[in-house]
Amino acid sequence: MPFANKDLDNIFLIGAGGFLGAICRFLLCEFVEAQLGTLSVNVLGSFMLGLIMYDTEYIGFISPKGKLALGTGFMGAFTTFSTFAVQSFTMPFFPALGNISANLFLTLTGVFLGRSVIKALSIRKG
Repeated sequence: MPFANKDLDNIFLIGAGGFLGAICRFLLCEFVEAQLGTLSVNVLGSFMLGLIMYDTEYIGFISPKGKLALGTGFMGAFTTFSTFAVQSFTMPFFPALGNISANLFLTLTGVFLGRSVIKALSIRKG
């Protein structure tokens, strides 16, 4: 079945967001050492994704199209689970364990903090 115009619009939004997210990840990782750069983009991306995804539930500032472009496109390309996995695999056991623990704990904390910010803003809104 051929794509409808709506589908092509969504694909374009995701692609444009992904293009910008990949560039931002590259630029940030240019300034920060390998594992720390990956951890940084994953934590920052998780926080931002928490803001984006929970905005829909609590505030509604971001449109569904904005959620596609920012959440699926930008954040999907900005964060990188695969690089984290490869870096962890190539490290000695204890540093890898620390890297895995830091990524899991801090990214989940990032989502929680993003959600908390949105909830606090929704209470102030009203």
